[in-house]
Amino acid sequence: MQSTKDKSLFAKFFPTPKFLTIPAVGIDISDNSIHLIEFADKHGRKTLKKFGKYPIPDGVIIKGEIKKIKELTDILKKIKKDNNINFVRASLPEEKAYLFQTQIPGDVTDENIRSILEFKLEEYVPLSPSSAIFDYNILPNQKDSDLLNVVVAVYPKNTIEKYTVVFEDAGMTLLSLEIEAQAIKRTVVKEGDTGTYMIVDFGKTKTGLSIVSNNVLSFTSTLEVEEERLTNTIVKHLKVSEAEADRVKNEEGLIKTRNNKELFRELMNTAESFKDDINKHYRYWQTRVDEKGNRVDAIEKIIICGGNSNLAGLPEFLSSSLKVKVERANVWANVFLFNDFVPEIDSFNSLSYATAIGLALRNIT
Repeated sequence: MQSTKDKSLFAKFFPTPKFLTIPAVGIDISDNSIHLIEFADKHGRKTLKKFGKYPIPDGVIIKGEIKKIKELTDILKKIKKDNNINFVRASLPEEKAYLFQTQIPGDVTDENIRSILEFKLEEYVPLSPSSAIFDYNILPNQKDSDLLNVVVAVYPKNTIEKYTVVFEDAGMTLLSLEIEAQAIKRTVVKEGDTGTYMIVDFGKTKTGLSIVSNNVLSFTSTLEVEEERLTNTIVKHLKVSEAEADRVKNEEGLIKTRNNKELFRELMNTAESFKDDINKHYRYWQTRVDEKGNRVDAIEKIIICGGNSNLAGLPEFLSSSLKVKVERANVWANVFLFNDFVPEIDSFNSLSYATAIGLALRNIT
C-alpha cells in the first residue's frame, strides 16, 4: 500500500532514479518572482547554503500559466549560472491544481489504485484522464476497514510539460514537481503532527489557502487577495515609496494610533475583505462531512506565511474575527534550531521563502 508519508507529486510522470538522492535546490516559481533555497549538512547539522530572489517581468507567467517559455527559461539560465545549480525540486501553481478526496475499496491492490482513480477523475475535475497527470495520498487513521479515504491531486498535462521544458532548456535536472501547498505544509507543520490546520500564504499577486489534516494536504484554494492592494493604499495615502510603504505595513499595519486613523480605516477595509474570504473556507471546513456522513476534524489553528503575513496586527485581527488561534509560521522549525544556526534571511523576508524551504527539505526529511 502506498505510504501516507508525503512524497514527490507526479513521481510517475518523472520518476527519480534512486542514485539522485543528492541535495537539490528548492525553486519556488510565482507569477512575479522566483525564490530559491538550498541546505547543506555541516558536521551533522543543517545550514543555509544558498538563497535568493529573482524578479519575473509581467506577462511571463499569468495565474500560474507560463505564457513566455523563452523568457522564463532565460531567467532560469541566469539563476543556474549565478548559483551553480544542477539539481532542482520545483513548485507547481495552485491555480492549476485540482484536489479532491474520495473513497476506494480497502482490499484494492497497489497496482489497481491508479486505475480506480482514473475512472473517478471526470467525476471530480474538468479534465479527461488522457489530458491529466495525478498523484494521491491515502489518509491515515481510517475509521472504516472496508474503505480507504484517498486525497487526489490533479494537474493538466500541458502545465506539467511546460514547467518540465523550461528547466530542461535551462540546463537543470528536475528531480520533482509538487504543488506549492504541499511544500509549504512540509515547512510549517512538524513531521508526524496529526493536527488539522488551515495554512494561508499571502503572496504578492494571490493568496493560497490550504488545509492539512493528519499531516496530509486535504484542500487547496486560491484567493484573489493581493499584497499590492495594501502596499498601494499606503503609497497613495502617505505619498511614499514602496519600500517605505512596506516598512509602514510591517511596523504599523492594523495597529490603530492617534496619528494613523484614516490610513488604518483604509487598510482595515482591505483586511476585512480577505478575512471574509478566509472565513468562507473556514466555515465550510468546520461543517464538512466525508462521503460516509462523518464530520471531518475541525481546524485547530490558522498558520500564516508569505510576504504579506508580516502586516502588523494581522494575526490578532484574524484571530479576533474568526475566533480561532492564528500564528505566523516558523519557517525554520523543521530545518534547524536557532541555538545551532542563525539564518542569514531575516524574519520578515523568511516568510516569503516557505515554499522554497519545503521543496529543499525533501532532500533531508
